[in-house]
Amino acid sequence: MAVSTTIEAAINQQINYEITAAYNYLAMAAWFERDNLPGFAGWMMIQRSEELDHAMRLYKFLMDRHGKLDLGALGKPRHDYKNVEEIFVAAQQQEVNNTRAIHNLYELAINEKDWATQSFLKWFIDEQVEEEKVMSEALGLIHHAGDNHSALLMLDQRLGTRSAK
Repeated sequence: MAVSTTIEAAINQQINYEITAAYNYLAMAAWFERDNLPGFAGWMMIQRSEELDHAMRLYKFLMDRHGKLDLGALGKPRHDYKNVEEIFVAAQQQEVNNTRAIHNLYELAINEKDWATQSFLKWFIDEQVEEEKVMSEALGLIHHAGDNHSALLMLDQRLGTRSAK
């Protein structure tokens, strides 16, 4: 059965959110690279990759349901951060916003009685719990490090060991 135009539009919007998040993570990674923090940069590149994977999952689902892809424009990502903590605060807020968007999409699928979309979105709901947890843990460590450059360098090294799922 083809996806409704309402669900189709909402999925297209979510694809745009995911790609925008990837774009933002790329800009964050570049900030870290410029500041000689390759571990943080690598961590953000993994985040970027995950967001693109999420967009492609949504794309595939949309195609499987005979929907039409309608990509929106991407805004210029922020690049003027003051410090590591400010970047991670922005990244955490991005994940919170993305979770809200997934929940809204799920609620729409419930209202539309679109069982396939509801089932599909359960993976995203679980994934966002993990995304927010990982971001919160990293931000907590960064907050504890404060302005201690040695601690931030240790965290750069630690977070740089993260590997893709």
